[in-house]
Amino acid sequence: MAARVTLTQAADSFGAAPLDASEIARALALAGCRDCAVEAVTVTGSTNEDLVARARVRQPSGPLVRAASFQTGGRGRRQRRWRAAPNHALLFSAAIPVGVCPDSLPAITLACGVALADCLATHGVAVQLKWPNDVRSNGCKLAGILTELVTDRNAAHTVVIGVGINLHLDDAARSAIEQPAIALDQLLGGVALQSREQWIGHLGGAIVAAAARFMQDGFAPFYARFNQLLESRGKVVDVSQDEVAAEPAISGRLIEVDRLGRLVIEAEGQRHRVSVGDVSVRP
Repeated sequence: MAARVTLTQAADSFGAAPLDASEIARALALAGCRDCAVEAVTVTGSTNEDLVARARVRQPSGPLVRAASFQTGGRGRRQRRWRAAPNHALLFSAAIPVGVCPDSLPAITLACGVALADCLATHGVAVQLKWPNDVRSNGCKLAGILTELVTDRNAAHTVVIGVGINLHLDDAARSAIEQPAIALDQLLGGVALQSREQWIGHLGGAIVAAAARFMQDGFAPFYARFNQLLESRGKVVDVSQDEVAAEPAISGRLIEVDRLGRLVIEAEGQRHRVSVGDVSVRP
């Protein structure tokens, strides 16, 4: 089925050319994703929120990729704000209709991290993955992934996978970000800025393909590769778990992620499996 394109050609008030949805669709097709609907907008609150709101009403008929030049309310895990100046980040979300939800569904975020890492590697960008949802280079955050499961009025499920990748970081953005960050133009120079559409198409195609494989085979095809890319493996780390888990922090040696995508920490001779939390390396 040919890609369905919603093309936004309104003037970009931030000075750069608006994203071209037809170019994104062509890049998606080259990446093997020929049945995706594509939308491109200049500005929105959040591409994830846009797709989540729609999926709550009705499950999409097929994969849908929505991209934006700027988000006024972009966010990551635990409601952390995503900070990027207009046109300075690759911002897109993919809505994937789901039949039966596998037990390992939370690990789809890890599978998408592998997909982004391998796609970036084909463009000469080597990265590591910080469990559960960060893509990092040289000890700095390059990208983040936010995954949400939505159920519509007919109990049909949709997974919405949001991706934000730093394309360029100005001084204001660097000072606002609460951790060391890096951008594609630092890693690749001017070539990183040649085509936002091609980047979104290639990376979005990798995400959609990874989600499809995950729904069929679970986390197993991604398990070994994620552990190869796992940042801080073998080091002593602190894991501060989310408030909803009502569990104390765990400190110990980071062993791996298991076959359900849980972080395995060894502390005082025992191995603990952590489903949610934030990891920091001991100084």
